[in-house]
Amino acid sequence: MSENKHMSIPKNIETEDQTDFHFLRKTGIEYIEKLGGKLWTDYNSHDPGITTLEVLSYAITDLGMRMNLNMEDILTSEDVEKDIHTQFLKATEILPSIPLNELDYRKLFIDITMGSGSQRPISNCWLVPKNETLYVDCETGTLDFKPIGERTKDFNVKGLYDLYVDYAEEIDSEDIGCGDSSVKAMILERYHANRSLCEDLAEIKKVETQKVAVCARIGLVNKADEELVHAKVLKAVTNYLSPEVHFYSLKQMLEKGLSTDQIFDGPLLDNGFIDTEELKNSQLKREVRLSDIISEIMKIDGVKEIHEISIAGCDSVIKQNNDWVICIEKGRKPEMCELSTFNYSKGSLPLNINDKKVQEYLETLKREEEVLRDDARQNKELSLPQGTSYDIADYATILNEFPDTYGVGISGIIGNPTPEREALAKQMKGYLLFFDQILASYFKHLEKVKEVLSINGKLKRTYFTQTLKNIKGYEELVSDDTFENDDQLTDSLYEELDNSVERRNEVLDHLISRFAETFSDYTFLMKSLYGKSADEIVLSNKQSFLNEYKSVSKNRGAGYNHTLFGDSDIWNTKNVSGVQKRIARLLGIKNYTQRNLSQSPVSIIQTEETDGKISYTWRIKDAINSIVLSSVNSFKIEYGATKNLNESIYQMIQIDEEDLENALDNLGEGESDYKLIGNIKIRFSGGGNYYFDIVDESEEKNVIATHKRTNPYSDLDTLKVGIRQTVKYFKYEFTEEGIFLVEHLLLKPTLKDYKNMGGIGCMSIDETFRIAYDIDSESPAPNPLKPSEALMSSCEEDCEIDVYDPYSYRISVVLPGFAYRFQDPDFRRYAETVIRQEIPAHVLAKICWVGDRLSEKETAQNDLAEFETAFKKYLSDKSKNNTASLGYSIKALLLALTHLNNIYQPARLLDCAMDDNESLDGKLILGQSNIYKPKKNENETR
Repeated sequence: MSENKHMSIPKNIETEDQTDFHFLRKTGIEYIEKLGGKLWTDYNSHDPGITTLEVLSYAITDLGMRMNLNMEDILTSEDVEKDIHTQFLKATEILPSIPLNELDYRKLFIDITMGSGSQRPISNCWLVPKNETLYVDCETGTLDFKPIGERTKDFNVKGLYDLYVDYAEEIDSEDIGCGDSSVKAMILERYHANRSLCEDLAEIKKVETQKVAVCARIGLVNKADEELVHAKVLKAVTNYLSPEVHFYSLKQMLEKGLSTDQIFDGPLLDNGFIDTEELKNSQLKREVRLSDIISEIMKIDGVKEIHEISIAGCDSVIKQNNDWVICIEKGRKPEMCELSTFNYSKGSLPLNINDKKVQEYLETLKREEEVLRDDARQNKELSLPQGTSYDIADYATILNEFPDTYGVGISGIIGNPTPEREALAKQMKGYLLFFDQILASYFKHLEKVKEVLSINGKLKRTYFTQTLKNIKGYEELVSDDTFENDDQLTDSLYEELDNSVERRNEVLDHLISRFAETFSDYTFLMKSLYGKSADEIVLSNKQSFLNEYKSVSKNRGAGYNHTLFGDSDIWNTKNVSGVQKRIARLLGIKNYTQRNLSQSPVSIIQTEETDGKISYTWRIKDAINSIVLSSVNSFKIEYGATKNLNESIYQMIQIDEEDLENALDNLGEGESDYKLIGNIKIRFSGGGNYYFDIVDESEEKNVIATHKRTNPYSDLDTLKVGIRQTVKYFKYEFTEEGIFLVEHLLLKPTLKDYKNMGGIGCMSIDETFRIAYDIDSESPAPNPLKPSEALMSSCEEDCEIDVYDPYSYRISVVLPGFAYRFQDPDFRRYAETVIRQEIPAHVLAKICWVGDRLSEKETAQNDLAEFETAFKKYLSDKSKNNTASLGYSIKALLLALTHLNNIYQPARLLDCAMDDNESLDGKLILGQSNIYKPKKNENETR
């Protein structure tokens, strides 16, 4: 008998918070006693001050009650675009990732379906590291797949895998490897869409079988259905020999006791969830034990006893010396052969098994599994709680809560409305209006929480308020209330207080911290580069990062898909590695697409003067090839033009958009000479035309650049539009930055027909790249490198210790060193730190800050352009599997990588031992700077 439980009401029901009226009243009186105890001694309920305190306390309890609503109620909105499902990333969006280990890849491939989506062509699969050995001729530096030369060393290439597949019984051999819709094609498509950085799939193989015979005499209980028992026995033994992988629904996984992060670990599957522990237990067996088979059979309902049972091999792959254990050859799957027999009896009566009925039962068991899989496929999403949408911002004025004797409510003054009483009532209304507006703002803020903290929030304000309603004689209290909506009222009250950029940065920092990410170091560095405009730029970077976080997080370790062969998948494409996207977003690189970075919107123009001297100017074009900014002075050296260019871009970015809008609104017709708006100098011509220039920050406000336009602005409206567009372009669209990432493993030719592909490349990673050509190559490249130059750093210590692997888990990261931020040594150090932190720990990166713009005349001008040409050709040949030219395109890419040189701003060396109090700007400190040997005819340190 269960024990009776009595309910009781607690004596102390005070919560002592914002929902406790008596607590608020008591606390308010305590403040009054401290502040005005000498003047105010009557704290009884009839006192008007206490009445006011009680009304305010009541209003605060209303706010507190709404704040204590269930979170789903606060976040739910009748507006579909602002409802709770738009505010958060779902578990299926943020917890899964691309495959990271063997088990993840197995899940991905087992999940493949064919036809209508219900047929699983793969019962199981196993990913096995591929052992591929490369040999180095230490005298010539030549690589080969077989031992060559008299002094040969070798190394094993890492990151390659073979996939062994156990295909479903109903899959024909034609479906396995023929055509784009074949199982192998589907495997490759899935793999390359989820390929990890510096890894690749070498070969897909069908797993071989090893036949095993199982013979048994089994006794059944009298009421057992012998055909059903036989079907279950066949299924149990088959599943033991080759364990089946099941799909589960979210509910079933939760019932297993798994946490949400465990359930969604790994790739998100189409058919439900796979239990990781169950998958681990489905490895290829190395032995079959008779005791295990007995255990599996005895678990089946209807089996009473096993009279006799034995196992034996059906072939002579491995000789068996033990009646209880059969050894299975490595890489093979045990399978029952036709010699297996099962006899059943009930008591002493032998039973005849109806094979047709057994097959019907097997089909029934299979259909039941398909039903469970359909359920798993449809129920894999954690549903968001559905709240009730309330008008949380609805606010009723506190004036209507006062007793009628005060004359401030909706009824007005009761009795004789003398001028004195009306004046007192208005005075009190005006006094209380301040509290009313504050409370109305709090209620509005609570309503806007769902938008302020939304990852997809598009708010431009961080303070909110609303107009007061249902106040009798409101128009007599407020002299100017011409606001069309709440936004105008908010701007009127809070525009000076609301530093929206700073506050939105704080909100985004909170959202970013939810994902254990941070932008603090980046923000600090950006302030040193962009000054007061850094907050606006960083805010835009954070928004881009959060908007793409699903992809940036899920694919952080992914390589690019080199099997896509469309033009839009090879160049001017977002088909880049996941780590490339993530690094770009963390560094604030606006455009991470694979494109020609050397073809910059900036042009450095060289002009020969009449006296034969060379001068340099610059100009910047927009997306439609119109000049938006150009220099006003010419410079004797190219670096002078580049420095003036960077200063002009810096001054453009410094323009505050809010200040700009205010200044443009006050810009009137007919003004003469010029007008300064921040760093913009507007010029007015006598003919009614308008122009604008960019000035520096000196007291003289010297013009350093001018806005070019085919036709000058003929009126103020077009001028304002032009200024807005120009400022927006430089803040959010203009960029010379980008990033290339080359995976060395993909530069290794495959074993098949590698001679026809032009040989196998040799690379040296420490200092530069080297390429050696096969001696018997039919089409040797011009000016091949000498053997001493081509000798790989693979041969460390003259190959007496070990060889060096240039392919495995190595990447090259190439960035344009001429971009404004990329010229700064502090930003370079920070970027290199981010790159090395974000790539997988087992991958080694070589980082190059290279190239000049194509318009520049430096000796390094072709570095980046040649690399882009070679890289694009290689990507095209790789994606289209163009074996006739892939080898040569790899060689061309390696040569282009060989010629890459890090570039630096011109600088001077500083001996730290010398007494030098000057600024360190423009100085190279020995021991703290990487200085590359300059090329011939270079006059500056690069």
